[in-house]
Amino acid sequence: MRLQIVACDKCGVREEKKTVQPWTARRGHTRYQGELCEACWTELVELFSPSAMAKSRHQIVITSIDDIPKNP
Repeated sequence: MRLQIVACDKCGVREEKKTVQPWTARRGHTRYQGELCEACWTELVELFSPSAMAKSRHQIVITSIDDIPKNP
């Protein structure tokens, strides 16, 4: 029998005491994954203050050919 204990990667609190959620962060091409409780997640968000993706990197997906605007 194998037991798996999920705990916050930052403060170490176990899942039985607080809700611990998985997270994924990316910096450049490197991905970081782990599990954090809500308090540690909020603290990291305040510390690093991530922003939304730049407008130049947003993508617009058009699924129908009739939805593509035509030049006059």
